[in-house]
Amino acid sequence: MQRLLILLGSGQPNNLEALLRDRELWLSEIAGSLGGSLRLAVQLEGDPLATPPPGGARCIRPLRGLVEVTIPGDEPTELLAIVAALTRQLDGVADWSKTTVSIGRVHEVLPAASDVVLVTLAANRLPSIDRAAFHAYWLDEHAALTTSMLDETRKLAMGYQQVHTDQAASERATELTGACPSSFDGVLQCSLARINDLPHLSVPGFAEAIMKDEENFADQSAQMLGAFMRTLQPEGAGL
Repeated sequence: MQRLLILLGSGQPNNLEALLRDRELWLSEIAGSLGGSLRLAVQLEGDPLATPPPGGARCIRPLRGLVEVTIPGDEPTELLAIVAALTRQLDGVADWSKTTVSIGRVHEVLPAASDVVLVTLAANRLPSIDRAAFHAYWLDEHAALTTSMLDETRKLAMGYQQVHTDQAASERATELTGACPSSFDGVLQCSLARINDLPHLSVPGFAEAIMKDEENFADQSAQMLGAFMRTLQPEGAGL
């Protein structure tokens, strides 16, 4: 699968949900033109990432909202065909000077049972390794460590996907939208039914082990972009 992520900055975050709902049908039709799916989300009220603990080493810029299109296949440039149409629909919604656009390949580590809460976090590789090495370690070593620390119940409670950035496609999408240039190498997405289903918050020693292993491939001193988000379920869902 390939995924286009429009990581929204907004000058009017309190109105963002209503603005996205107003455009939901059109955005869904654009995604459907490629046989793809649309997901919309807004920053969760009381987002834990918005108030990191004092003395924390990481700097995380808040993510206000998300427009996400996922398509089947291995060709990332197919998503470029719909970027202009998406940009027009998001006129007046996105603050493009604070919005980041990324295209990449989706790797599913754990399937999602629920995405009521969606943790999205964009990060950079260590300067000492290239993007291919970053992606390989993240998927082959780090993901294995993550799953090894979870029992079957925990695995069922958390969907875990890695979106590995395609640099050329992301740069072209950034140009087409006028979004803020970025150097993010990958985007982590965890899908949950509840905040406390995230093992970083509820499994003793998990967060510490994960952060220690990240020293092998991720630049922990670089600014990240992310949030706990509330997925906007498609209108009519469950009726």
